[in-house]
Amino acid sequence: MAVVNRCAVGVYPSEQLLDWARRLELEVDAAGAREPCLYLIPDYDTQEEAEDILSEVYEAIFEAELDYWHRDIGAWPAERTYPVFRKWFDVRFYPLIQDLVGEEITATELDEEFVGNITTTLEAMAKVPGVAD
Repeated sequence: MAVVNRCAVGVYPSEQLLDWARRLELEVDAAGAREPCLYLIPDYDTQEEAEDILSEVYEAIFEAELDYWHRDIGAWPAERTYPVFRKWFDVRFYPLIQDLVGEEITATELDEEFVGNITTTLEAMAKVPGVAD
């Protein structure tokens, strides 16, 4: 068994996020809606270091979570600061990740231009009557 040279942060939707989702009439009672997403972060030795790392990467996590819940960026909260992030999400740090698979871990990088083109296409399709229904 190998130990991965990363730690993780689990991000759980808080009641504030769920209230926002309810206002948008999103399904908050579906199986898994309250389950965390895990994000790999660099190793840390102390809780303070973990918090520092999170404060540096929270924006990417915040946007990924909002995108997961609702793709319409216009419906996202305008203020997405670190204090707002901490109100919208309960956070749990995982300092040890063990690899039980034993195979090489690979990551796939997405080209930002490709992602931008997909986003633009999806946003345009959402405006076409009958497509988003």
